[in-house]
Amino acid sequence: MEQVKHSVEIIYNVDDVPEGYKKYAYALQHILAMFAANVTLPILVVGAVGLNSQQGTLLIQSAMLMAGVATLIQVQGFKKIGSRLPIVMGTSNAFISTVMAIVTQFGIGAALGASFIGGLFETILGNYLDKVKSIFTPLVTGVVVMTIGITLIPVGIRQAAGSRTEIGIGSPINWFLSLLVIGVIILCYRLDHKVLKSASILIGIITGYVVAMMLNQIDFSVVNNASWISFVTPFAFKWEFHLAAIVSMLFMYLATTVETVGDASALTVVAKQRESTPEENKGAILADGLASSLAAIFNAFPNTSYTQNIGVVNLTGVFSTVVVKIGAVILIIMSLFPKLAAVILIVPEPVLGGATLVTFSMVFVSGVSLVMRTPMTSRNMLIIALSVGLGVGLSLVPEALSLVPLSLRLMLTSGVVPSALLAIGLDYFLPTT
Repeated sequence: MEQVKHSVEIIYNVDDVPEGYKKYAYALQHILAMFAANVTLPILVVGAVGLNSQQGTLLIQSAMLMAGVATLIQVQGFKKIGSRLPIVMGTSNAFISTVMAIVTQFGIGAALGASFIGGLFETILGNYLDKVKSIFTPLVTGVVVMTIGITLIPVGIRQAAGSRTEIGIGSPINWFLSLLVIGVIILCYRLDHKVLKSASILIGIITGYVVAMMLNQIDFSVVNNASWISFVTPFAFKWEFHLAAIVSMLFMYLATTVETVGDASALTVVAKQRESTPEENKGAILADGLASSLAAIFNAFPNTSYTQNIGVVNLTGVFSTVVVKIGAVILIIMSLFPKLAAVILIVPEPVLGGATLVTFSMVFVSGVSLVMRTPMTSRNMLIIALSVGLGVGLSLVPEALSLVPLSLRLMLTSGVVPSALLAIGLDYFLPTT
C-alpha cells in the first residue's frame, strides 16, 4: 500500500480530547463527510423494490443507527474486536451493485441474509489476512473497484435524468437539478476549503434539495405522515438465503477486507509513524464483519470503514478517537427521528443522481489509481482488459446469459464476480516475467 505522507500536521492525536465545543464541531464534520454515502444505498433500494414510505423511512433510520453502532465498535473496541483507531463506519457503496442485483431478483430479505453470512465470513478472514492480501493484489483490487464504478455509472445517469420522476426521464428540470448538484460539488473543490471539500457531496444535495423545493418538485406528505420518534426494530424484513446471493456478497466482503486494512494503515502511518500492527488490522476486520452481521439484524446493509473520513482526518489533522465517538453517538440519536429519515427519503431522484454520478465515477477513478500502482506491462494490461471487459460487458448485456440458470446468471451479471474471478485466475496463471 502507498504510504500517506508524513507531512500532515497533527493537531489532536489519537488519545487527545479537543477542548470545549471544538470536539462537537469536528464530530459534525465527520457526519457531513459520510452522511450522503451512508443513505445512498437504502434510497436506491427503496426505489428499486418499490417499498412504501414507512419501510423506506425504516431503512434510512437503520442505516444511521448501525453506522453509529459500527463506528463505536470499531473505535471503542472490545477485547480483540475493533482497531481503536479514528475510523468512521457506514453503509458501503462498494456493495451497491451487488445488493441491487440481489434485491431486484430475490428481495430485501435475501440481501440481508447474505449480508449476515458475509459479515461472519469476514470475521473468519481476519485470521487469514496474509492469504487474502496475496489473492487481492493491488492489480486485482483495482480491477474490482474499477468494475464496481463502471457498473454503477449507468445507475447514476438514470437517476440524474430522473428515470422514476413523474415528469419523465430526461426532463430539462431533472437535468437542471442534477447538473446544479454537480456544479456545487465542483465549486466546493474550487474554493479549496477543508470543510467544504469534505462535505461537498452533502452540500450539493442540500442545495439541489432546496432548489427542487422552490420548484415544487418535492411532496412532503411522507414527512407529515411520519412519526416524531420511534426505535428501529430488528428483523423487520423476513430473511431468505439464496446461494447466488451469498456467493456474490462474499466476493464483496473479500474486497472490502483489503480496503479496511488499507484504511487502518493509512491512519497509523501518519498518527503513529508506523504501519498498522496485525492486531489492529485483525481488530478492524473483526469490527467490520461483526458490525455488518449486526447491521443485517437491524435492517441495514454491510458496513465498512469510510475512506473519505480518513481523508477528513488527514485534512484537518484531528485524529482524536473521542471526536469520532461523539459523531457515532450523534448518528444513533438521529436514527430515533422518523421525520428526519423521511426528509432524507424524499430527496428528488435527479438531486441524488447528480451526487451519485460524481461518487460512482470517483469509485472508478479510485480503481484506476490502485491499478496504476502496478507496472503497465502487456501481462497486466491483458488482465485488466479481459477482467473489466467481461465483467462490465455481462452486466450491461445480461440477456447474453438468458439460457444460464438463474442463480448462476445473477453472479455472472453482477459485474464484480466475473471480474474478480478472472482477475484472480489470470494473475495467478500468467507468468510475471
